[in-house]
Amino acid sequence: MRATEQLGRYRLLDLVAQDDGVGGRADVYLWNAYDEVLDRPVAVRVMSADDPRAPAVLGAAQAAALVDDRRLLRVLDILNLAPTAQDPARIAVVSEWASGRNLERTLQDRGGTPFAAPEALSLVAEVARAIAAGLAENVSHGRLRPSSVFITDAGEVRIRGLAVDAAVFGPLFDGEAADPRQADVDALGSLVYLLTTGYWPGSVPITAPSAPRAGDVVLPPSQVRAAVPRGVDDVVARSVTNAARARGVARVPDVAAFATMIGATLDHLAPLTTTIRTVPRTPGRRRLHTGLVLLGRLLAVALAIVFVGGIAWAGWALITGGGQSDEQAASAAIDEMLTAPARPVDDLSGSSVERTYPITRYLSYDPFGDDDGNGKPDKRKGRENDELAATVNDVDPDTAWLTSEYSTPNLDDKDGVGLILDLGQPQDIQQVSLNLVGKGSGLDVKVADRILPDPVLWTPLASAFAPKDRIDMRAPRPVTARYVLIWFTRVPPAVDQGTGVYQGGVRSVVVSG
Repeated sequence: MRATEQLGRYRLLDLVAQDDGVGGRADVYLWNAYDEVLDRPVAVRVMSADDPRAPAVLGAAQAAALVDDRRLLRVLDILNLAPTAQDPARIAVVSEWASGRNLERTLQDRGGTPFAAPEALSLVAEVARAIAAGLAENVSHGRLRPSSVFITDAGEVRIRGLAVDAAVFGPLFDGEAADPRQADVDALGSLVYLLTTGYWPGSVPITAPSAPRAGDVVLPPSQVRAAVPRGVDDVVARSVTNAARARGVARVPDVAAFATMIGATLDHLAPLTTTIRTVPRTPGRRRLHTGLVLLGRLLAVALAIVFVGGIAWAGWALITGGGQSDEQAASAAIDEMLTAPARPVDDLSGSSVERTYPITRYLSYDPFGDDDGNGKPDKRKGRENDELAATVNDVDPDTAWLTSEYSTPNLDDKDGVGLILDLGQPQDIQQVSLNLVGKGSGLDVKVADRILPDPVLWTPLASAFAPKDRIDMRAPRPVTARYVLIWFTRVPPAVDQGTGVYQGGVRSVVVSG
């Protein structure tokens, strides 16, 4: 096809995309064109009339044209083009032109820096409401990608390709999510994951790096990026097909339910993230400011009542002896501490670390290895590169304890390998800061009063995926123990090695309370 070719009232200007990787065939074209009658830019997708997908594309375009939502880039025209001396018979679908940058390009321009959770959820909520407009006409998008969503210069959300992209290129997801409605739910959850972490959990790759996985299950966003609220984990768990879900947690059935869910999550996050600024007091803004002030005062009064009531209850319990015993209270506190979810923190600006602890000994820990070749796990005696353990925290920053070399990131299906830190005596441990070898380690930090033969028996402190070679792992509250286990469940590509080699390690570590 030729630039400046005339298709009726539409003049083709620039070829935007060709075939988009469908079967290696160059028979689908997307053009930036100009509508000479209405004096506006348009998008024109052209394909051969004898293409087996043509009937589905025409049907999808007709269905999409029935859906009315200003956030959707509308189908404006459908053309049946007679054959010419240069071209066979063709069909063309004319749509509104997408201005602005798509989300994939936006993330690239940000250097991969993710959005704050409220901003990301608000953006995806707009997308969900737009796609939900098609439910009444039984129209789904079917192939919603980061490149399908545009942010205009005015900050508006616009979505292209409703129904038509799926008819041209096939569904975006496989298996269970191949159903168009579930594909849209999966895609919306994947957008939330991408915007809050910078990683893409979808099966069809994009320019962003793939989300880290434990086996076939993508890790929750809060384990990938620090400070991601747990509400985002819940949204992803109930939408993304291959996300981890607790027993009894079901995926939402369609995009309307997703929009409701994400709206409720935003309502929950808003009080924690609202920033009140001094602004010119136009009437509308004055009402908003007054409402926020009143809300703050009401919350303060409520907290005061709860605080005073708590003191009164405690005093009454002490007088009457009706409260828990010291042993019961201590037991309840320990249960809460050990069951509360730990969180990784890779940016601790503004947090306080009270004290650091000296490390008296470093030991490798390979309970699932079989160094003696007797066909049985070595358990507590297992060591992997133990001679390198002493180089952690030495004066040479280039030395490190290293795992063995593996052929897969999941340690060739071994359950893990680790490094033990001996603090010499029990300490109140809350944070472990690590300089690692390579980028992309999966880590658990566990503690114990003695070296236990099975890592499952150790008390969890924090878990995280480390996208960089440095991470701070922090628990909600201190745990008292003598030994700290840095447990690798996933190892990154080996530094300065050929492809297909994976190896992790620790250069230096700081334990603090």
